[in-house]
Amino acid sequence: MKSLVLEADRVLRFKEHDFPEVPGWARIRVAFAGICGSDIGRGFRGGAYHYPLVMGHEFSGTVLRPGSGNRVRAGNRVAVYPLLPCGQCSACREGNPQLCSHYDYFGSRRDGGFTSELSVPEENLVPVPPNVSLEEAALCEPAAVAHHAVARLGISSGIRAAVWGAGPVGLLAAQWLRIFGCSAVTMIDIDAGKLRLAESLGFSTGLSADRFDCCVEACGLAATRAQALAAAGRHGKVLFIGNAEGDWTVTAKQFSGILRNEQTLFGTWNSTIAEDWTAVLDNCATEKLQLSPLISGTDPLSRGREIFEAIAAREKKGCKFLLQP
Repeated sequence: MKSLVLEADRVLRFKEHDFPEVPGWARIRVAFAGICGSDIGRGFRGGAYHYPLVMGHEFSGTVLRPGSGNRVRAGNRVAVYPLLPCGQCSACREGNPQLCSHYDYFGSRRDGGFTSELSVPEENLVPVPPNVSLEEAALCEPAAVAHHAVARLGISSGIRAAVWGAGPVGLLAAQWLRIFGCSAVTMIDIDAGKLRLAESLGFSTGLSADRFDCCVEACGLAATRAQALAAAGRHGKVLFIGNAEGDWTVTAKQFSGILRNEQTLFGTWNSTIAEDWTAVLDNCATEKLQLSPLISGTDPLSRGREIFEAIAAREKKGCKFLLQP
């Protein structure tokens, strides 16, 4: 079947690619697959584990043939959890599959969703509510990652928060902060278009001299890490969710501030089906979580190379772009 295949760094081709059936797994027809910022690094900055590779870890679809578990039926609309934990390591045994030491992953370590059909374990399929579109369901993965991150903060109602980075994960984290009870959420970015989108979702924008109870860093840059840390107040919580771009040196003055203000720093990684993906679809179904405004465009999978190259060259700007087989 036709797939968008990464043959080498910066070499993408829409071509025939074999996706064999896997005994016991369900067969899925892909409806929509989102382009993640990590796909740019994977495809255009030498970040792939191997070649050839079919990327795509944010995708939704319809069940063509159920697997052996009888959890789904043909025709069911599903979102696909891309993580395949080993189930044997200490993290898995402790109920933390997102921290698995020996995991597999659709679109990264194995071929993923930039194709028309593929096989998926039934336990990785999450039913999509009737009033949630398959376009929205394709955003389950980044929305769940943001939920998993913000849930770590233990938000109490009435607190003030700020988010650095108004990209998909930043905007989703801001929405979760609001859903969890933050009285005010401010978004910081240098892109005017992203800030306009943030404002349309009801968030204030622009960094001031204020200190915040919670600061969420969703860019991964040394400068924004330092800004988030500097903006945290007494007993402030700082959450780092952005993938690291370059090293970051913490100065003696910054470290002293962490001590003197008794601040807490959080890391986060991935998501879980039981808590995070369920929360995404439940809140999307009740319209508390808004996913549609984040979708900037949908293009045929056959145009995937063109779309990727435009995004990598910063010629195509927006929040989240979907590819449709």
